Amino acid sequence: MGMMGEGRRMGRGPMGHMDRVSVKRHRLYMHGGLPAEYSGKKNPYKPTPEILKRGEEIYAQQCQACHGEDGKGDGPAAKGLNPKPSDLSFIMKRHIATDEYLFWTISEGGKPIGSAMPSYKDILSEKDRWAVILYLRDRFGR
Repeated sequence: MGMMGEGRRMGRGPMGHMDRVSVKRHRLYMHGGLPAEYSGKKNPYKPTPEILKRGEEIYAQQCQACHGEDGKGDGPAAKGLNPKPSDLSFIMKRHIATDEYLFWTISEGGKPIGSAMPSYKDILSEKDRWAVILYLRDRFGR
């Protein structure tokens, strides 16, 4: 686990919760770094059983290997990754988990922050990316 200087994780202390959140991504978002194409994005879909099932299937196929079955960032493919995958079970309960933030994160992957997360904008349709977000909210959300 890196230290704050690496821009990924922070140790325990006053902001110890940041050890489960991408500090670089958080700073980029909070300081107006969100590209215009994602700014203000809202999920146009409702959490129907069908779309939640689709989101679950995509999570299992595309996300679970790194983020883990329980979203903790401890999947089998996470070993050796630096920075480590974010703890989705934590992030989804935080205010930062807005539609625009999550859609940007899934769409662009780790490119904006130098992590190994792939970009899904050319892999998953918009509807499928939104389905994953609905599933994450249902599974790990507030």
